[in-house]
Amino acid sequence: MLFRTTLLLALISFSFCAACAQQAAPPNPSDSIGADKGAGSRRSDSYQIGSPQQEMLVRQEIKTAEKEHQENIDRAREAAQLCTEMRDSFLNNKALVHDDLKKLERLEKITHKIRSQAGGSEGDVTLDDPPTGIESALSRLADISDKLRKGVEKTPRQVVSAAVIEQTNEVLELIRFVRNFAH
Repeated sequence: MLFRTTLLLALISFSFCAACAQQAAPPNPSDSIGADKGAGSRRSDSYQIGSPQQEMLVRQEIKTAEKEHQENIDRAREAAQLCTEMRDSFLNNKALVHDDLKKLERLEKITHKIRSQAGGSEGDVTLDDPPTGIESALSRLADISDKLRKGVEKTPRQVVSAAVIEQTNEVLELIRFVRNFAH
């Protein structure tokens, strides 16, 4: 009976020690057998996985940047639409009506946002070939805003586009011309 008890205690102790040894030293993936052993240890040293919190923050930043880029695309589309509507309204009415002036205000506001999102800042811009009348200013405004829309749609979110910034500056300068002609 004493022998069985001693044997049982020894078996339990052995099992416990084996379980502790497995938990204390998890297997190291860089300890591979064969020719890959050196390469495996170099890979684990050069690439470190971030914590789950860091990964969540990075993913959230990417989502936010993608959302902001999509909003900028939507702004450019709205700008092109507003310019087309103002031009068509002027061709029908031979004057800018109150709603057109509101659209002009909205256009200016969203163009500033597009320029800011593209990495541009305030600056004085002069047009090379200023329009001679309100009709030519509105036609040019519609053309430039359509080019702006296409440029914003094609530009990846990580890129600062000088062309987009130049086009927003031209749109803002044309808005100023239209305002002067309307008053």
